[in-house]
Amino acid sequence: MIENIVDSTKELTSSKIFLKTAQNAKYAKDIKNFITPKELLKKLNLKTKFIGITGTNGKTTTAFALSFLLKNAGFNVATQGTEGFFFNLEKKEEKTLTTPPIFTTVKRAYKYKPDFFVMEVSSHSIVQNRIEALEFVAKIFTSFSQDHLDFHKSIDEYRRVKESFFQDDVLKIVNGKKEKDIVKIGEVDFKFNLNNLYVLQKPILEDIPMAGEFNKMNLSLAYKCASFFTDKLSFDGFKGVSGRMEIISKNPFIVIDFAHTPDGIEKVLESVSGKKLVVFGAGGDRDKDKREKMGKVASKFADFIIITNDNPRCENPIDIANDIKKGINITHKIILNRKEAIKEALKIAKNFDVVLILGKGDEKFIEFCNKKVPFNDKDTILELLKF
Repeated sequence: MIENIVDSTKELTSSKIFLKTAQNAKYAKDIKNFITPKELLKKLNLKTKFIGITGTNGKTTTAFALSFLLKNAGFNVATQGTEGFFFNLEKKEEKTLTTPPIFTTVKRAYKYKPDFFVMEVSSHSIVQNRIEALEFVAKIFTSFSQDHLDFHKSIDEYRRVKESFFQDDVLKIVNGKKEKDIVKIGEVDFKFNLNNLYVLQKPILEDIPMAGEFNKMNLSLAYKCASFFTDKLSFDGFKGVSGRMEIISKNPFIVIDFAHTPDGIEKVLESVSGKKLVVFGAGGDRDKDKREKMGKVASKFADFIIITNDNPRCENPIDIANDIKKGINITHKIILNRKEAIKEALKIAKNFDVVLILGKGDEKFIEFCNKKVPFNDKDTILELLKF
């Protein structure tokens, strides 16, 4: 049945049925032969249990940790998010959107028929209802701090969107502090449906197979969630997530991470000790207000900063760098060419205990105006270390 369904008017023929979604409904006002995601899911009668993970930082690590636990317990598990689509932790499709259109999610669930479908749920996808008709068995909230204000326009609207995801009766596991009927996450108050709500005020795991103190909470959230579905819980063999607090070299000591928000940078820098050199930038055509804050946070925890390109998109890279520079009050350099910035960091690495390359994780490109140029932090570091 699903082979005869399309969600694009360009693919629609007399023999096809149109999937009318919240995203495409405005283009399909005159289409008579259609089905909704709710109706499709009912007809497919999938037995898959969906688990949704949202939060400013930590979604990917928590998703992979949870998937690992469930797979180790004997379940077939799909994982969908920033890194792409995986089945039993093997990559099947490359990354597109963190949360793709609902038809993509349904097709993947139908094709692989996993017992569990662990998916990252972005704030954009909640607003655009890319998760419409999905019935989650559990939801996780990893963290909350400033991000995506280019889209949401205010921190309060960003909060409201995240809050809206937790208004049902399903299992909800949240990293925060509960105060009567309020849950405080990152100094912001949230009102959730209190039924089946579990709030972790501190990690329940101490000995974890990943770098970074903050990952104790990410893995604890995954562990707590998995405990509702199995008693076979073990992280033995878990090697973490590519591009997340990934140690690339021990001499010199070099770590890469996806951290690209003030809170993310703070958590990464706080989690390692010693004298720190940090290389990072900020995305263009995105929330400009966070750039100076990123500079301030880096100044607080680092000893030397190199500002470089992240994904400048259609903004002038030097303008982005100068926005970051406004918050910096320690020794720093601006080297816009990311490879040259990393090369400079490696050249002076002996003067520091740790070099942190932040912002891109395991991304395979740098996004300039209307083009993507191949680039990977890990590959670049390993190439430069040969010389």
